[in-house]
This record gives sequence, C-alpha cells and structure tokens, in this order.
Amino acid sequence: MTLSVLPPNPRRLAATERARAEKLARQKTSLDTSPTAWRAWFDGSAHPNPGRIGIGGLLAGPAGERIEISRRAGHGSSGDAEYLALIALLETAVQMRVPELLVHGDSQVVIYDVLQQAANAKGLEAHRARVTQLMGLLSQVALRWIPRHRNNEADRLSQQAAVLGD
Repeated sequence: MTLSVLPPNPRRLAATERARAEKLARQKTSLDTSPTAWRAWFDGSAHPNPGRIGIGGLLAGPAGERIEISRRAGHGSSGDAEYLALIALLETAVQMRVPELLVHGDSQVVIYDVLQQAANAKGLEAHRARVTQLMGLLSQVALRWIPRHRNNEADRLSQQAAVLGD
C-alpha cells in the first residue's frame, strides 16, 4: 500500500479559519452580555523562573459567588505556571458545572496558544491538550487576554502561593 501526502487545500484552510474566527466572535459577544455567565481570571508565577510554581485563579458567579484558587503546583517555567493556573480554574468550573464561562488571563503565550492564534508554545503541548479537553466539557467558554494591571486578584493569589505556600 502506498500512502501519499497531499498538500493542504488553501481554500479549505481559509474557510476553516473563518469559521473558527466567527465562532469565537459569537462566543465573545454572547458571554460579554450574558447575565448567567461566570467570569474568571487566572495567573501563574515561577520563583525563580524556572522554579517553584504558584497558581492563582478567581471564579465569579452571576449571583455573587466567589471562588479563589491559590496553591503551589510544583516546579517549572512561567509558561507551565500560567497553564497550570488555567487548568485549575477550568477543572473547578467543570466540577461546578458552570454553564457559561468568560476567562481572562495576562499571558499572551497561553491565551494565543490555546486559541491557536500563534505558533504552538514549545514544551507546553500536554498542558494545551488538557486545557482543550476541559474546555470541551463546558457548554460555552471563551478566553480573553487582558493587560497585567487588570489581573491583580489572580496575580495576588499566584504570588501568595509561590512565596508563602498553601
């Protein structure tokens, strides 16, 4: 049996990319205005880098619920830390059966890697696979990059865990 590899069809790739972008735009808009959507923020830190990892996350529900995550998560790089914080946040959302989730993070590497808007982050493939799996368990989830100064609570929680411990 002979197998041949065909080059990617540019029209099909462009159509797939457009469909994915449209889906993300619809999710973004609907979650921004949804009264039932949960909001979430995540951050990870490594001291030094690489070093001891602290992860932080905050889930805020539409009825005033507030769940904080702040714990150590082993050793690794800042990329590992950011991904592990996102994973912990998504695991909590899945456990709570959150129907709609709008996630904010200040790591362009992680956000754009998950959304496939940048080259894949090397060495973080297993984390990306876990995030993708968890996102598939939620009805509706969107990721959004925010500047560091708008992620203070998650940063505080991750720094607290990295420096002080559990």
